[in-house]
Amino acid sequence: MQRVTDSHVYFVAKQAGSTQNGNEAITGADWSRIRELNGTDVVVNRPLAFPLEIGKSWAVQYTEPHPNPKLSSATWTTKYKIVGYEDVQVPAGKFHALKIEAEGDWHAQLAPSNSVVQAAQTVSNATTLVTQTQRVTAETAAGHTYKAFWYVPEVGRWVKSIEEIYGSNGTRTERATTELESYKRAAQ
Repeated sequence: MQRVTDSHVYFVAKQAGSTQNGNEAITGADWSRIRELNGTDVVVNRPLAFPLEIGKSWAVQYTEPHPNPKLSSATWTTKYKIVGYEDVQVPAGKFHALKIEAEGDWHAQLAPSNSVVQAAQTVSNATTLVTQTQRVTAETAAGHTYKAFWYVPEVGRWVKSIEEIYGSNGTRTERATTELESYKRAAQ
């Protein structure tokens, strides 16, 4: 961590084994991720909701307009729950951590688009060109999400996280895992 204020945590993160400098990042004081949507800061991930107590649950829901060129909107709903303590091994060591799990759903509106396919064939000094255009109408897609965080109070954040996204057919399309490589305690 670079610094902690009343409202934010400033830190550097980098991919394991990378020789590049890490990316400087900022989160909320509760390690929540915030994104600006239509000029308003919106919480898009809140893995911790203090005070942390086994059995506690909370939810985060938001809709993002035009998250990428293929989508006209996406709505994410995630329900978090503190499930209990568990030992976890990461490169920074072995920790007795509080495990938080989250499951949710996403619904997206695919943006209308056009596709064009062309083919050419030349036979005996004659060329035939075929062009096919197809208009894709707006469609709805949906899927599921799973997240897990292992929070260690002595470290002041989670030491491991897993975030997965599943498509409408139940197949995992994305998985991101983070593990704490090292840390040092601030002088008291």
